[in-house]
Amino acid sequence: MSEINWGKIKWQSRRGMRELDLMLLPFVEHDLPNLGSDVLDSYMDLLEASDLELFRWLHGTAKPNSESREKIVALIIKLHEGRKGVEGV
Repeated sequence: MSEINWGKIKWQSRRGMRELDLMLLPFVEHDLPNLGSDVLDSYMDLLEASDLELFRWLHGTAKPNSESREKIVALIIKLHEGRKGVEGV
């Protein structure tokens, strides 16, 4: 298995939209390294979506367009909700 470039993943997670950055960056920094390669693969696929799609999916105004994206979005939302107030989110 090749080495994971966490810096590149973190950079790709910076979307330039504060609402997305507040959800994606803590997920990459604190959660993703502790999860399996299947979750990493799903997350990398999720990053292929546009900022608008991500915003709508992560804020519940639209449904992701695949089952794997639905699962990773649900995981990010769940972990983000658990982080609120703890890290100033």
